[in-house]
Amino acid sequence: MRRLRLTALLLAPALLLFFTEAGGAASTQRNTVKKTAKPISALAMDGSRVAFMREDRKVVVWNVSTGATTIVKGTYPNKGATFGTGAGEVAIAGKRVALITRFVTGNSQQAQERLYTASLGGTAHQLGKLTNHYTNPQDGEPDGGLSSGSWIGGAVGSGKVLAVSTWKSNDSVPSQQRLSLVTPTGLHSIVTGEGAIVAASANSGHIAVFNSTQAWPADEVSPTTTTPSVDIYSSGGSLLGRVALGSSAVGLALSGDEIVVLTETMPQPGSLAAALQVYDWKTGTLVHTWPVAVGHVPPVERIAVYGQLAAVEGSSRLHLVDLKTGKDDAIAPSSRIGCPTALGPRGLVYAVNPSFNGPGKLVFVPMAKLLATVG
Repeated sequence: MRRLRLTALLLAPALLLFFTEAGGAASTQRNTVKKTAKPISALAMDGSRVAFMREDRKVVVWNVSTGATTIVKGTYPNKGATFGTGAGEVAIAGKRVALITRFVTGNSQQAQERLYTASLGGTAHQLGKLTNHYTNPQDGEPDGGLSSGSWIGGAVGSGKVLAVSTWKSNDSVPSQQRLSLVTPTGLHSIVTGEGAIVAASANSGHIAVFNSTQAWPADEVSPTTTTPSVDIYSSGGSLLGRVALGSSAVGLALSGDEIVVLTETMPQPGSLAAALQVYDWKTGTLVHTWPVAVGHVPPVERIAVYGQLAAVEGSSRLHLVDLKTGKDDAIAPSSRIGCPTALGPRGLVYAVNPSFNGPGKLVFVPMAKLLATVG
């Protein structure tokens, strides 16, 4: 199954600006729209602040409470632009931002990455060295090819924690794996070894690491991890919990004491079954499994979760799922743009990209309206 990655901006018809109205007080709350100069390729949310990366790799922070926007300054959008095309990742924690610019070229998917950090309103500066990795296509390999080189991936943030994974590989065999905190002056390693890649989510001072080639920032890395798992770490690097996952796991998000895992299976050719599995990561117990009616085309692997809510982008609709009841509401048209949504205590943010090169939009939906929709 071909996977969507943030290494390439996959833009399709626009998300239309509407949200299913629920009755009562929620119907009086309007969505907030933020127009952007370029399409949006990545976004993250912490509190009232939303950090997003535009197609030109410029990173902007939008405060959904005040409406204020702040551009992260610096020359980072142009470094590597002559190498290839691509976007990258962004994470935010309070007033600090971490971002990865990623440029990809050729059939081998050769990629170069640079990691930057900045304070709100400040100038981004690079941490660590430029990475370079590629994939050798292999005949007969259903998942693509063997990947080699150096990597940066999994930029995550929440509260006071910004983290990222780094590693090297030789024919998809990883080495020198590290999970590190992103500090204003450098990377502070807190975990080494196989449990260090790839950071997938951060919440309440905890970091979730998705131990699977599915999380590597490249298309179709072979071989596929047959027994993936997720490790939960403290910000100091202590292992707090480990949950074994099935081979169908493609993405996950951390919220409080729960890990929510998106799974995909194909019961027969041309069909797709997607579900959200809710685990108590402290005990490893599977609490709920909820199907999501995403259609026949695979959803984006990265999901957004906060509290009892999860957002999943399907082939034609953006879905809001109540993790306590399993209620699945199609809340807006979806264009499968390869850009994750973001959920936080203030509400939901999702991207709108009407064209490949034109302006984009962000839509913010207040939490009260989301809860009314699933209630």
